[in-house]
Amino acid sequence: MRLRRASSTPRSVKVFFALTFVVFTCVFPHIGGINNPDENVRVFMTMAIVEHHTFQIDKIVERQGWVNDMARAPDKAGEAHYFSIKGPATGYLGVPFYWAFTKIAPRFGHPVPTIETPPAERIWWMRATIVVLRLFVVQLPCFLFLVWLERWLRKTTDDPVLRLSAVAAAGVGTNYLAYSLMFVSHALFAVAAFPAFAIITSERLRFHDAPRQRRLSRAFLAGVFAGLATLLEYHAFPISCLLALYALTAFWRPTRLLAFASGALLNAGLLMFYQWRCYGNPFTPGHKMAESAVFAAYHNQGFFGLGEPSFEVFKNLSLSHSYGFFGTSPFMWLGLLAIPFGGVFFSFGTRVERRHRRVATIVWIVLMFTLWFSISCAVNWRGGWVVGPRFFGAAPPFFAFGAVCALEWIARRGKLPRAMARGVAGGLAIASAVQIGFVALLFNTYPEDVTRALPQVALPLARAGFVPHHAGELFGWTSYIGWWIVAGFLGLALLVAALWPNRERWWTMTTRVVLVAGVCALGLLPAFSEPKPEELGDKGASARHWLAQVWEPPGRDRITVLREQAERFGPRGPCLWYKLADLERALDFVAEAERDEKRASVPREECP
Repeated sequence: MRLRRASSTPRSVKVFFALTFVVFTCVFPHIGGINNPDENVRVFMTMAIVEHHTFQIDKIVERQGWVNDMARAPDKAGEAHYFSIKGPATGYLGVPFYWAFTKIAPRFGHPVPTIETPPAERIWWMRATIVVLRLFVVQLPCFLFLVWLERWLRKTTDDPVLRLSAVAAAGVGTNYLAYSLMFVSHALFAVAAFPAFAIITSERLRFHDAPRQRRLSRAFLAGVFAGLATLLEYHAFPISCLLALYALTAFWRPTRLLAFASGALLNAGLLMFYQWRCYGNPFTPGHKMAESAVFAAYHNQGFFGLGEPSFEVFKNLSLSHSYGFFGTSPFMWLGLLAIPFGGVFFSFGTRVERRHRRVATIVWIVLMFTLWFSISCAVNWRGGWVVGPRFFGAAPPFFAFGAVCALEWIARRGKLPRAMARGVAGGLAIASAVQIGFVALLFNTYPEDVTRALPQVALPLARAGFVPHHAGELFGWTSYIGWWIVAGFLGLALLVAALWPNRERWWTMTTRVVLVAGVCALGLLPAFSEPKPEELGDKGASARHWLAQVWEPPGRDRITVLREQAERFGPRGPCLWYKLADLERALDFVAEAERDEKRASVPREECP
């Protein structure tokens, strides 16, 4: 954090975000048959508001089908109705975009469906609605947040390599990317919580000796973002409270305090209104009224599903290579270096900058510990099918900020330390993105028996052409190659972040390149490690087999294409059957592989 204005935008930053924009907007992981409750129940809420002007989703459920994560609550007449059990912010935010979609789609031959509409049209409507809501409510805001984050980090470091590595790690090297490609609130939690923290921090520093000059507009915005976090995610309530306490250190004058409170109470009012209309009490969420008996049992334990803290859960959510925060995103370990370096004990800059950075570091560490601690108290702490720890959606930018503080402190020791800091940051950012970003780009939620998502599921499915919808389909290009191009953009963005030259000598650049390669390799080792005996699962066999059977879009994968080619060529292409069998065996279609191998008319040794 510095007092001076942000520097101009380097070319590497422009190229990085141009590439990243493609990643955030040009893929659409979706399998309708999975009926993802985390996403679909929010979609149902938005549909009900626009179509029926109510929070009751009964008619939408009747038309589109049952989904989990619903509450069932009686009205004043005693008649029970379905409601979304999730924080209502995402559903609210989708209203203007869904309303526009209901006006535009009929002009292209797709009227709003009814219960009498053929199933194929209702399925198309649901899928198209999800595309629209994802793009405008989640994907674009999450991308723009990363653009803002890079600019805000300029107050801490002038080094674009350190900034871009941190932004890349937070944006595509955690589950932030997975939940930016869904109509859910986990990534939006970060988009709300971190700006509140950043605004308060910036105002404290900018007007460190003139509290009267701290701006009303910034106080109001900080309140809006702090309150929005809880409106998005119920479990964000402790974070919102701590942000409010932090805000008191900046906006303690009456007018500023009133502005902050107004912003926060705006969201509190929207939440209370939702709970009052759905459950008859503005202070009662619907979790104990869950339609699912299993979920109702979870939430009726302790305080709405919160019991005693578990160190084992705390450890697993941090270290597990299946779903742990640090276990799946090794770059995030660098954030903890802010405690000894660049933050609490050793810092840099002027006396004022050091003091405010110390306070900011202590605050975000307390925020994150509170988040970890609260989730370790939850009965349903993992949350079902996930990519990474989905309840820690706010964490990536906070740890990225801590990493930048620590790396900049190290880099200031000299040219070699700067080259080493850049190499370590770039290598771990790439390792994190490959380990979880590539996985998220393929699909955005995995069964609990998947213990190493990259080698067990993502790589086998991607090699076999089981990749999601992509933007090329809008122009009639349905090949799976379109998805691989987007994955290539992800790879290029990472290389730009880690290896773009920045006024360096040959020996410092060489040091950086060697470190990036070496650290990346080390960072990827856990992703390919052997699962421990106590970890559930069959090494992803059932998951990749089942996902390949229900995959969307169907029929464009390499297995289907090879089968069609083998049938068409017949005796003229005997080796095609071996290629087909190898792909089938990789996805655990064992019987099919043995059958197709027998259809080859020549020995395998004669095939190249």
